[in-house]
Amino acid sequence: MVRQADIRNVPMLIVCLERSHGRRTMTEPNTKERILDSAEYLFANKGLKDTSVRDITSQADVHLAAVNYHFQSKNGLVRAVMERRIATLNRQRLELLDTFEQKFGSKSVPIEYALYALLCPGIKMCFEKPHFLKIAGQIVSHPDEETYIIFVSHFEDVFSRFKDVFAISLPHVSEEELMWRIHFLIGSMIHTWTNHSWLKRFSGGVCELKEQEEIINRLIAFCAAGLKAQEYIHPLEQDE
Repeated sequence: MVRQADIRNVPMLIVCLERSHGRRTMTEPNTKERILDSAEYLFANKGLKDTSVRDITSQADVHLAAVNYHFQSKNGLVRAVMERRIATLNRQRLELLDTFEQKFGSKSVPIEYALYALLCPGIKMCFEKPHFLKIAGQIVSHPDEETYIIFVSHFEDVFSRFKDVFAISLPHVSEEELMWRIHFLIGSMIHTWTNHSWLKRFSGGVCELKEQEEIINRLIAFCAAGLKAQEYIHPLEQDE
């Protein structure tokens, strides 16, 4: 029979086992971040489905028990990888939006400023955390339904806040039309995140994502024009 005291000592026994194998222990202060970094790298380059927990423990130089200790499962680790980056991204977006709302007071926030708050943190992440943007591309383009729902749910409150700002700044645009335009806006943003290597190849090297501010300005100009445009009816439809 296993005594209660023995069960309480299991984590310490695992630590001793890890030390005996020369691996870092799961209780070291940076173990959790090292697992997250390794998982993010492997998910980006090998794929979410094709990366095993053992791949991650080997990359991070930790025992399998460390993943179970911090994340319980591979799915828990996938969620933690998403949450770590998205939480920072959303915080930066809302901080910028709060700043602009204070700047303009009772007036509506100009579309270009709201777009800067929405787009700038994501473009900076393209340069600073490129592995995560590869993962985002996988989730969006080849979604596992459960993973996709979790991923999208992290953005719902933030995009609801931006939708309200856009609606105030664009009183001539109906709610239905605004939702379509936000949909196209998100598509432009995600395409820029995940297909920048395609841009260089397609343009024959003329275009390349190198300067953050240049990319942000171009994307804002494009998206602002689409959001502010008058509703359009194609001439062929007018002739019917």
